[in-house]
Amino acid sequence: MAGFRVMLDACVLVPIHKADLLLTFAEQRAYYPLWSNRIMDETVRGINRATKGRVSEATARLRVDAMNDAFEDACVEGWEPLEEAISGMPDPDDRHVVAAAVRGHAAAIVTDNTQHFPNAVVEPLGLHIRSSDQFLLDLLHRNPARAVASVAQTADKRRRPPVTTEQFLDALAASGTTDFVRDIAPYFESGS
Repeated sequence: MAGFRVMLDACVLVPIHKADLLLTFAEQRAYYPLWSNRIMDETVRGINRATKGRVSEATARLRVDAMNDAFEDACVEGWEPLEEAISGMPDPDDRHVVAAAVRGHAAAIVTDNTQHFPNAVVEPLGLHIRSSDQFLLDLLHRNPARAVASVAQTADKRRRPPVTTEQFLDALAASGTTDFVRDIAPYFESGS
């Protein structure tokens, strides 16, 4: 897969519309997605919590397993020895994300908890921190045609329930990607 390597934090993989769009961009070879088994475990628990139990951990695990099947080389292993060496994190429980990013040779970590990853800690390791909104904006500005195609394809895949592109963009905005939605929405207006 072409593109730069990006570690996806669990918080950007929990909201289904956001996760689907991020992974559609990866399928389009806009970037190479990375995660770890620990991030996937957090994603499973996060989905269960975010849905207040409507999606069981077993069902959430099926989604994570499908992600691992679709991106066979995305799961970074062997990061554990690096975790202890990472210091200066506001929440020491986030060190594993940085360790996995370093081990996976990521250029960036995409997280919606950007305040948990201080530049003073990650920049010396060659990492950049981007929110999902910033990252999606980067992808849009880098290749608008691919971004429009990715949004249309992702909205089209939604079957339960089916959604229009406008509804899909509304759901994305509700998950915190307001700047991306603002910039891409004009591409879907009549006559564009």
